[in-house]
Amino acid sequence: MVCKDWELKFMMRKVKSYREFLEYATDTYNDKLIMLISEKLELLQENPFKYSREKLGKDKYGNPMFSIEVTGDIRILYSADPKNCIVFIWEVGSHKMAYGP
Repeated sequence: MVCKDWELKFMMRKVKSYREFLEYATDTYNDKLIMLISEKLELLQENPFKYSREKLGKDKYGNPMFSIEVTGDIRILYSADPKNCIVFIWEVGSHKMAYGP
C-alpha cells in the first residue's frame, strides 16, 4: 500500500498533538528553529521514508524508527507505520535529549 496522506501522531511525553507541539516549541525554541522543525515535519508528512538517514531499530509497535536532522544538534526521532499511513513523532530536541546521555 502506498500512502498519499500521512498522519503525524505525536508520542512525546509532553506533546500529543501538533497544536500542543507548537505551544511547547514556542516556550522552548526560537522562531527560526520552530520554522525549521515545522518544515521537516511537513517533509515527513509527505514521505517519511524519503528523508530517513539513520535506522534506529523498531518502535514499541514494531515499526522502523528513524532520525532526521533539523540542525547540527536538533533531531526528530520518528517511526512510520506504512499500513496505517501514520508517522509517529517520538522526540524533537537536541542530540542529547533525543538519544539520551
